[in-house]
Amino acid sequence: MYQRIKKWLQAISPTVHSESVWTNEFTTEEDDVIDIRFRLKGYGWKPNAGDENLSSLEQGSYKIYYKLDGGSTWIFAGRVSSKRANTSDTRVYENVGFTTGSIPEGKYNVKIVADKGAKFTGWGGAIEEIVSGGQFWSGLEVRSLAYKQADVVDSPVITEDVGVALV
Repeated sequence: MYQRIKKWLQAISPTVHSESVWTNEFTTEEDDVIDIRFRLKGYGWKPNAGDENLSSLEQGSYKIYYKLDGGSTWIFAGRVSSKRANTSDTRVYENVGFTTGSIPEGKYNVKIVADKGAKFTGWGGAIEEIVSGGQFWSGLEVRSLAYKQADVVDSPVITEDVGVALV
């Protein structure tokens, strides 16, 4: 049994990452990752590039996969849809967060697919916030195993020290 560190830690920026067409991939630098989270750019379709603060027309979504570094099978982690930004924002779609949840300890490859990017490009109009071949994610954070702690072999012994006065 293991114990997760309760705090999210700012992850080391991946040295292995790629952005191609509507897919981003990266590899965590840490070897003992058991949770991964990051932010995704909110995106969607709108009729004109200059349109601001519209009601959502067609929101984008991402499919996220992960695998152990060196593994061969991608595991589907989930699908995340963009959300409507606040009415005071000039953009239409807000950024969203994604967390893998508890995963076995290891170093991971993560694949993010903007699954509506190609569809929206064919519609004309404009895709807000992302472009083909761009980076869709930011703010990578991880949780890892707690530091190893020595097992208690002997029961603790408490001795009362009556000769010392506490002031």
